[in-house]
Amino acid sequence: MAYNAKSQRDYNNKCNVVRLKYTEKETKEYNRLIRYIENTDQTKTSYIKALIKSDLDNKGITYNE
Repeated sequence: MAYNAKSQRDYNNKCNVVRLKYTEKETKEYNRLIRYIENTDQTKTSYIKALIKSDLDNKGITYNE
């Protein structure tokens, strides 16, 4: 399948992005995160999504479908 810029742009426009930034003072926490996800063979994205889902589930936040 060939790369199609328009298709990629359309797909990206349907996605939602959340950014996370660690400041210089938070370097220890960032390094701890990286060490954990490497040791557990996860990606940053999958780990953070799982944390958010678990937290919202535990708080009883429902889906508005």
